[in-house]
Amino acid sequence: MFKKTLYVFLSIVLVAAVAQAEKNKTARIKDNIATDLKYGWQINVPDNWKAKNLKEPSVERLFMEKRNYLVNPYIETYGGEYTIPRVMIYVQEFSGSERDFEALIKKSLVEHRSDNAIISRMGLLRDGEFIISGEVLIDSIPALQVYVKRNYKRVLLIPDRSSFGNDRQEYINDHEVHEIYIMKKENIIYVFRAYCEREFYESNAEEFQSLVRSLELLPESIPPSVE
Repeated sequence: MFKKTLYVFLSIVLVAAVAQAEKNKTARIKDNIATDLKYGWQINVPDNWKAKNLKEPSVERLFMEKRNYLVNPYIETYGGEYTIPRVMIYVQEFSGSERDFEALIKKSLVEHRSDNAIISRMGLLRDGEFIISGEVLIDSIPALQVYVKRNYKRVLLIPDRSSFGNDRQEYINDHEVHEIYIMKKENIIYVFRAYCEREFYESNAEEFQSLVRSLELLPESIPPSVE
């Protein structure tokens, strides 16, 4: 009897501990679906992508990274850095409209600074350049689709095959493509950002857009913490 009671007690403690740990995270990731535990949205996580939640409090709600991706073999051979295709989802309270947030991005890219937590976390302020924007629908909600490029310089070390034995450095200037979607519901702004190297954007664009199309804001009558 004592063992049975102890087992039940420990089970309750374990369930409570798991529930508390989940409350401290931004999202639940289960059965290829990530659900925000505070703001009540969800998105598909395909098998070719891995997802990670974050610790509360955070404007960054979900981090996704592609499992199988292309790398320029020349860059890889000579030790250059490369960008893995990634998706980030941010959420925060915002008093303005989607256009106001877009204007804030433009302003921040010119001034190379921002007081907005989401824009600061994007890592675009030093080398980012606004390209174009347009209107789209996400989960039947009007949204903005914004393109920004982030310029970078790669340094490769090319071994000298001659008898002199002096390696040389080669510089490559290129950019990443950042595809950003901005949507708003009531006083909450939702920002979806997908990015990769320019060279591989075309091969990743369909997956990026499929992911954003799967983004869904759950009805307020359905608490996001309910299984």
